[in-house]
Order: sequence, then C-alpha cells, then structure tokens
Amino acid sequence: MRSSGLRQLYPLIILTLLGLLHACTPSAPVIPKAAVGNNLPLDAIPIETEAQAARPTWNFGQHPSGRRAPFKQHTAQHQTRTQAARLPRPTKRTQTPANSTSSIPRLTPAVPSKTVVKPSIELGNQLLAQGKKQAAADVYYRSAFSYASPQRERIILQAAELAASLGENHLTNSYLQRIPPASLQGENFARYQYIQALLALQNKQANQALGLLPRGLAPLSPGLRDKVLLVRNRAIQLGGTAIPNYSGQQQYTSSAYPSAPLAAIQTPPMAATTIALPQASDKMAVLLTQSGPLAAVSAEIYQGIQEVQASQGGHTKLYSVSANNALQQYQQAVADGANIVVGPLDKEALAVLLRNPQALSVPILTLNYNTEVASPPTLFQFGLSPEDEAQQIAELTTARGQRQAIVMVPDSAWGKRLADSFIRVYQSHGGQVISLVNYPNRDAGTYLQHVQTALANGRGANMVFLGASPTQARLLRPLLQAQAGMLPVYATSHIFSGRSEPNKDVDLDGTIYTEIPLVLEGIKNGSLNLLKFPRLYAMGADAAMIAAQLPALAQRQQLRGKTGDIRLGPNHSIQRRLNLATFINGVPTPLE
Repeated sequence: MRSSGLRQLYPLIILTLLGLLHACTPSAPVIPKAAVGNNLPLDAIPIETEAQAARPTWNFGQHPSGRRAPFKQHTAQHQTRTQAARLPRPTKRTQTPANSTSSIPRLTPAVPSKTVVKPSIELGNQLLAQGKKQAAADVYYRSAFSYASPQRERIILQAAELAASLGENHLTNSYLQRIPPASLQGENFARYQYIQALLALQNKQANQALGLLPRGLAPLSPGLRDKVLLVRNRAIQLGGTAIPNYSGQQQYTSSAYPSAPLAAIQTPPMAATTIALPQASDKMAVLLTQSGPLAAVSAEIYQGIQEVQASQGGHTKLYSVSANNALQQYQQAVADGANIVVGPLDKEALAVLLRNPQALSVPILTLNYNTEVASPPTLFQFGLSPEDEAQQIAELTTARGQRQAIVMVPDSAWGKRLADSFIRVYQSHGGQVISLVNYPNRDAGTYLQHVQTALANGRGANMVFLGASPTQARLLRPLLQAQAGMLPVYATSHIFSGRSEPNKDVDLDGTIYTEIPLVLEGIKNGSLNLLKFPRLYAMGADAAMIAAQLPALAQRQQLRGKTGDIRLGPNHSIQRRLNLATFINGVPTPLE
C-alpha cells in the first residue's frame, strides 16, 4: 500500500523539481530567424554611438510573432555592416521572377561584409589588375558617389564597361540607370554610347550596335577610340552595314578590349567647364542664306528671331552666308561687335565652322545639327530635329506597354533617319519592331499593298509608328484604319501641314502625334493661318530665346519654348520635347 502511494506521487515530485531547476537557470534570448548568422537585413542594424563602440551591445531584432527580441551583435562586424549599408551596392544578378517589375536586380556585395573596406579607385585598380573584374566593378561603382560630376559619371561608366565585358547585361543596365544620358558631355557621352553598342553587339544586334557607336573619333582618347573601332569591326563581321564617312578603318586585336585602370583621384575636384557662355546677347548677328531654295525658309526664321530679340531690347544684324563664306561672315560679325551669333542653317556652312573651331571666339548657336564632329566650347546646335520626335514616341509607347511595333516610313534618307531613331530608342526600352516597311515616296497606287504587307508581317503588333508627310498620311491612315481597325497609330508632327484644314485632315482622326506648342495655341486662338510657316517662325523665336538663356541651359534648367520644352543635351545640342496631340474632326487637339 505504502509503495503504491509513493508511485502515485512520482509525477508530482518530478514536476516540482523541474520547476525549481527552471527558476534557477537564466533565460536564453529568443533570437529571430532574421538575426541568425549573417542574414540580418542591413537596414535593420541600428547605428552605434561612440560610447557603445567599446563593448558588445544588445540590439533588437523582430520575432516572427511580432515581439521585439534581443540579440548580441559584436561591434566590429556591426560597424562594417553599418558603413556598407550607407553605400549603393550593385553587384551580381540573382534570379527574379520573369514578371518582376523591378528595374534594378537584387544585388549582393562583392567585398565580404566582415572586412572594413573603404571603396576607392586604388582598390578597384588592384582588383582589376588581379583579374577580378566583378569585384572591381562593384568597388568602382561604390566609390563613384564620393566624387562630383563629371568624375562620378566617368567612374560609374568604368563599372558598367567591366560588367558589360563579363556579359552581365542586366547589371550593366543597372549601373547605366544611375546616369542621365542628357547630363553627359564629351568623352563621357562617347563612352556611354560605346557601352550601349557593346550590349547591342552581345545581343547579336549588329546594325543597332553600329548606330549606337559615337561617330566622331578624332576627339576620343586612343584607348576608347580603339575599343569603338573594335566593336564596329565586329559588328560588320556579324553582317551589319557600315556607316559611311566613318573615320578609321583599321582592324584592332582584342588586347584593346578590356578596360584600363582608372587614374586615382585624391580629392573630388571641381569639374572644369567645357562651355563658353555669352556675356550678353543684345548685339546678335544672324547668318542665313538669302538666295536659292533656303531663302524663304530663312526669311521665316529671321522674322521669329527679330521679333523676340526686339521684345528683349536687343538688336539684330543679318549676314548672307553660304558654304564659301561662312567663316569670313562669322569673323566679320565679330569684328562688327556681335556678342552672340545665330546660324547658319545650311549644313555645308555649319561643317566649315566646325572645321575651324579655333576661330570661333564668340558663342554661336547654329540652326542645324552635325553629329559627326564634337562641338567646340563656343558652338551650340539647335534645329527642328525629327529624331527628337521619333525618340519621344518610342519612349511614350514603351512606357504605355506597347512594345510590339510596325514601322512604316518613306523610302528616303529622311525616312531612314526617322526609323533609325525610333527603332534605336524603342529597342533600348524593351520594344520589338516586328515589321518594317519602306513605302515609295510618290507611287501612292502601291500604298494598299504596302499596308497589307506591313500588317501581314506584323501579326501581334500593338502599335504602328508612321513617318509621313501630310499628303502621304491622309492616304495611309485610312488604309490602316480599314485593314487594322483599332490598332493605335503614332506619328511625328510632319503629318500636319501647319495650316488648319479640317476637311482634309479628318482622315487623320485618332492618330496620336507630337506637335509644337505654337501650332496648338494658334489653332486654339485662330491665329495659326496668319503664319506662312509656323514651325520655322517658332524655331527662329526659340533661337533668340535660347541665345539669351544659354547660361540657364548650361545649369541644366529647362525652358518652355514655342517649339517645345528645351534643354541642353550632349555635344552642346539643344533637345526638344513636344506636346502630344490627336485629330478630332480633322482638328489637332492637345492630349495633355
């Protein structure tokens, strides 16, 4: 009986002893999964004070249940991670879902987090010399943010070039996204173009690579020039069509391909200006052709210049120029006291000035573009570039998710320029051109056949980019409507004549296109038809405004002009962003 009673008390005795043992033992902290090992997110590590740095500290993680739980973190490792958390850290790409909306990949550090390493140019050069390109790229990138422009962009471009040479295209693009292309000038912009061309070449896009490469090689450093020519030659070997008038034809070996180490930068120096700005613009000389086919165009441009310059209290003097006397007339204008020169419009005259940069002592705003040669510090380029509009349409449509395109342009040099600009930007933004048709400039009887061909080859397209004159657009747009129904059609301002003619333009209804502010305002207030060539008048008016506002543009300010929103781009070129419009009952109507 007694032993049976004791057996019944055993469970109670055991529980009592366990309770006493638990009460005498210190409780262990509950460590969250996120705090185990090295997996704690960097943004969860608190910043230590100097007083805390001398001893191990207790910090808090987050328990899955929602409770705050302490964990022990040693100071040296903590400081290392805290410093690393302050730096942008792009490195190797990890796998992400195919439908991920993130534009920058998830990145992991190339330098171990247990070692305190201050990113520097010297360290990047050492890693590059050891053949550790991935680690060198990471260090270059992280060190870039200690420097001011343009050194910062140059160092990021070095990181991007290394990533591209490793075939890390996604990582290369993540680096390049940190650089606004419009902020680049000179060799930095040429290096940016080279890297974009290298990516295109790796994707077997030979013609795209050739189109992206910088054209003027003379201003480039020997190392970059060699690499540009190497990519060009490889693109031609892949079947790309060589660009005419491209300087430099020799072959180069692959020894020119890897990036050279960057020169160490001891302190972040101030960027030396490459822009010579006018001190005043009250005495304006205008260089324009006054005879031949450009005479009427010049007269309309000059009217716009005169009216704006007079409204600002300035004076203008007109000089008649051609390719034969462009430099002499410029020098005469300077001798006459001009403090700013506008013109010429003629491309041959512009080429003459570019061949004599040392003679351009007074700032000059030309009225055309030449992309073959780097602009000297005193020369700026402005015009009604169709490329600006094509690129704007490409950016707009890809942003809207319309990434399967049919392109229809006339079989002409102008049509090729338009198509090349659209396709280059469209593809760089993730778009795909699935049908490209060059229709004849004059034989309208074949337009139906060309529309049918474009649509047959472009099954699955969700947009059409149309390059056309007003007459061509009035014929092609109804054919597209009849054959393709609701397929959106986008175009540049060239589809509208600049004169309000609703009866003729009703066939353009629904077309989305780029248009300058002056035209849309003129339609609204009924003054459009008072101008013979409204876009040329607007160009002249904006030329006078730009000449007076070059200092503001040089400070990256954007101006609102009659031809669009204006900013200073690479190579001292003036870039425009136009309004969007559509046709309703034959009348251009703003969309914004």
